[in-house]
Amino acid sequence: MRLILSAAAGAILSVLALAACSKTEPVAADAHTDHDATAMDDSMKAADKADDTQSAITPDNYMFHTYPKKIEIVRLPAGGGTWAAHGYAPADLFKMLGSKDETLAGGAMVHTLQFEMLASGNGRVVFERRASANPNDPVLEVRTVSFMIH
Repeated sequence: MRLILSAAAGAILSVLALAACSKTEPVAADAHTDHDATAMDDSMKAADKADDTQSAITPDNYMFHTYPKKIEIVRLPAGGGTWAAHGYAPADLFKMLGSKDETLAGGAMVHTLQFEMLASGNGRVVFERRASANPNDPVLEVRTVSFMIH
C-alpha cells in the first residue's frame, strides 16, 4: 500500500509520497485535552466526541469536527492499490503526519493517515485509489474527508 499526497491549486504546495507500514507510535487518547472548546456548541462537541471514538473505516463524505493542535485519523480500506490524496485548503490549516497499515478489532485491514490540525478553518482531502501509483490508471474508488476546524 502506498499513499501519494499532491497539491491542488492554492492548496498544499508539495508532493509527498509515503510508503505504508512505517511504524509510528499511537496518539494518546487524551493528547488534545488542552484545547479551548468554548467556540464549539453542544452539537459540535458531540460530533467531535463521536469522531474521536471512530475506529471503523472512514466513510465517504465524512466530516471531522475538530480544533487546532488535535490529531485526526482517517482510515481507508487497505490493499488493492495506491491511494492518492489531494488537499483542498490553505497549507496552514492541517498537515499529514504519517501513515501506516493496521488491523481493526474486527480483523479488517485499514490504511490509517494522521492529520494534525493547525488553525481554524475548513478544508477537505479527496482520496483516490488506483491499481498502481500511475496517475493515468483509472480511479477505482474515491473518498472525500472534510475537516471543520473550530
